[in-house]
Amino acid sequence: MTGSRQRLFLLTVLILATIVPGAAQAQVRSEYRAFWVDTFNTTMRNQAEVQAVVDNAKLANANAIFAQVRRRGDAWYLNSLEPRPDFTPFEPEGFDPLQALITAAHAERIEVHAFVIVGAIWNKNPNFAPSATLGPPANPNHPFNLHSGYDPLTSTIVPGPNNWLTRTLLPDGAAGVAFQGHRFGNDFWIDLGHPDASAYTVDILMHLVRNYGIDGLHLDRIRYPEISVTGQTPSTGTNIGYNAVNVSRFQARHGLPATSMPAPGDPQWMQWRRDQVTNFVRRLYLYAMAERPELRISAALIVFGNAPVSEGQWNTAAEAYWRVYQDWRAWTEEGIIDIAIPMNYKAESVASNVTMFNEWNEWTKNHQYNRAGIIGMAGTAPNNSVEGLLRQTRRALAPSSTGNAGAGVIYFSMANTNAAFSPNPLAFPAPRDTPVRTFAEFASALRTGRSGTTQFEDPAANPVGIFSEPAFIPDFPWKSAPTKGHLKGFARRADGTPLDTAAVMIEHATTGATRATQTDGGGFYGGVDLTPGPYFVKAVLGTSTLYGCVANVVAGSVTTMDLAADTTRPLITGLRTSQNRIWPPDQKMVTVRLSYNTSDNCGTVTTTVGVTSNEPVDGTAWIVVNDHEVELRAERSSGGNGRVYTITVTARDAAGNTTSDSTTVTVPKNNGKRRIARS
Repeated sequence: MTGSRQRLFLLTVLILATIVPGAAQAQVRSEYRAFWVDTFNTTMRNQAEVQAVVDNAKLANANAIFAQVRRRGDAWYLNSLEPRPDFTPFEPEGFDPLQALITAAHAERIEVHAFVIVGAIWNKNPNFAPSATLGPPANPNHPFNLHSGYDPLTSTIVPGPNNWLTRTLLPDGAAGVAFQGHRFGNDFWIDLGHPDASAYTVDILMHLVRNYGIDGLHLDRIRYPEISVTGQTPSTGTNIGYNAVNVSRFQARHGLPATSMPAPGDPQWMQWRRDQVTNFVRRLYLYAMAERPELRISAALIVFGNAPVSEGQWNTAAEAYWRVYQDWRAWTEEGIIDIAIPMNYKAESVASNVTMFNEWNEWTKNHQYNRAGIIGMAGTAPNNSVEGLLRQTRRALAPSSTGNAGAGVIYFSMANTNAAFSPNPLAFPAPRDTPVRTFAEFASALRTGRSGTTQFEDPAANPVGIFSEPAFIPDFPWKSAPTKGHLKGFARRADGTPLDTAAVMIEHATTGATRATQTDGGGFYGGVDLTPGPYFVKAVLGTSTLYGCVANVVAGSVTTMDLAADTTRPLITGLRTSQNRIWPPDQKMVTVRLSYNTSDNCGTVTTTVGVTSNEPVDGTAWIVVNDHEVELRAERSSGGNGRVYTITVTARDAAGNTTSDSTTVTVPKNNGKRRIARS
């Protein structure tokens, strides 16, 4: 909710307080109350359908709609780089569903978050003529037609650099795998380990961000697909991610022969796949923040089974981490999403599911770090009655056992909020059969705990409905009053080739504080939530080292600095010695101190000191104590004009560029006094 709309909402509440007795004592809560709107089941083809979505949200006292506008490489909006959905005409032809939704929802002080599928790009069998349920995409420019490698003549997927699909090495027929390991159930997925697929998806979503006044961008299927086969464990991993380009990048990065294929449980290969997903999220977040800092980035997250019960169990208990390579705990900790939304779809009527729900509810609230968490619930995946969802909602909105509150709740989906039960152990009174309730009944249950004469909650225990009053959108301080800034850029060689998976060090030029990260397959790097000030950046890959000097990070902004070879030499200024003349020549060692300043465009400078003499040296004539102190022998040859010591300071920067400056110290032939002859 923008500041102007929030002020209007507050004004409305204050006006109501003067009209409705007791309204002044009501505290307006601040929490997300949202619905996912999946356009497979809730279409938005015309103004009436869009308005129905907004009216439903308003009926439930909701304040946010997460509307699916990218399903499988298509767009439920007109200003898009991808085609419209097949066989779903907008009415009239020029109607823009997303713009209409934004206009209608904002008029009711309801946020609109664009819900987009990232991984899956097609969900029909392409071996048939295009229809509403079969065939390849109708539009030749659909990403599946352009970048799947699908050959309609042979009905196979052809390997090659233009094939963006992820794949498994499992045989077709196992766990719904088809098309030479490229189709999982009904879906084909891109592999974010293919740099072109990742960059394309960022471009598609940024076009959406730039052209529509959405309040948030919501990422779904931002991971690898799950495969339901036996034998998958945290140590054996999942047989997925074997796109040819992704594998070749992994082999090159780790010095492996092209004939070697990483095992699913290879620890480096498992981390590599996690990194490909995380790199995409980081790049998208920084691009979006550079364009629209107020935009809220969220993600629908995997919470299969039980949650970890300790910090150390995340790597083994969380299937998001080891099965689909979605390390969302790291995303909230790094700050590359604003809202973590676990899809905590657990049946309240099953005791083991209640335990799972409570564990993930607790984990999410305690792992928001400097970001936020919203608890996702579902009516039909698995089945939940209205009564069950009300119970879960109350626990989701309560603080964790350690006092950490979440940012709200969201329901999947507006089309299917609940399921029928026969009998329903949670009914009030129970047990009895309960049918599928309409959306209006569910909305009434949220507001009042009942619908008509049907009671969904015990009024003695819960006399006030959960959403009895409207609620503000919660304030996010890192958005409204940021104290940190961000940095992004590319590391590319002079010929344009990227440093793929280079180690990146981001260093504050004043405090020396560092942040370690890496580049993605396109050479992109980024740092989120940096303390404002000047920064040096260095990316290293093998014998290639690129630098960025100096980037000034500002609170609330994204600074862009691309990296390049450093060819600028460091500077030495103000070189002088504590004395430039030594007398008497008594053969003793004399300490001479050096003072000078060094600077460089790109960070640390190291210095060395050398000494030479114009006269032959017999024994030890000088000692370099350190880079600011030398010892010189007070002597000169009898036949010369005096000894001249030349002291040279050489400065070297991190890139190996050097510069030198010199000064001299003299042991003269005599003391400078003319001898007077006696007569």
